[in-house]
Amino acid sequence: MDWNHPERAFGSGLEPVILRVLWRAGVPMTGSEVHRVAGTGSANGIRLGLSRLARQGVVVPATVGSSVTHELNRDHLAYAAIDAAFSALNPWDDFRSRARRVVMHHVPDDPLSVSVALFGSVARAESRLDSDIDLAVVVRDADERAQHLVDDLRRTLGAATGQEIQVYLTTPARLRDAVRLEDPIVESFRSDARAVSGPDLRTYLQEH
Repeated sequence: MDWNHPERAFGSGLEPVILRVLWRAGVPMTGSEVHRVAGTGSANGIRLGLSRLARQGVVVPATVGSSVTHELNRDHLAYAAIDAAFSALNPWDDFRSRARRVVMHHVPDDPLSVSVALFGSVARAESRLDSDIDLAVVVRDADERAQHLVDDLRRTLGAATGQEIQVYLTTPARLRDAVRLEDPIVESFRSDARAVSGPDLRTYLQEH
């Protein structure tokens, strides 16, 4: 999954990116504005993508002075499907919800005793399509139940994203030792960690 441009799940070209930019903007935009907001592709690639979408009638170009603006055609027969697709596209929220359901299933009596956090390239918004997803999972005891939880997180979130899920399973005591020993992974947790489920991972990284 492309976490920076999840709309590419609908197609590998620039058209899904362009459509989402125009959908979110809700106003006419020049090609250069679309390119700037998209943050991907070349200016020429965006221009060609806009031209292809205009031929489909999904995007309507208009000349304003010396500029050409582009707007999503809300009267198009495909607009309802485009709107529904982008309205439903909330990968971060869905990722968290699925992870929390897994935690609740395995630790129904005390789900807040488990912390799940994202770190690494996906958390830093630097991932590629083939990047693994790095998760830190903090449990009271790294026992058999914890391993079942980890296995289920790998299976569920891997199916949801199409990516390998790498899990760093640990406990509060082990994290305190990592802080004391200045383990390099502690700095990664401090700078990258994004809470997915349970208490913030950084609460375990405070020096005493």
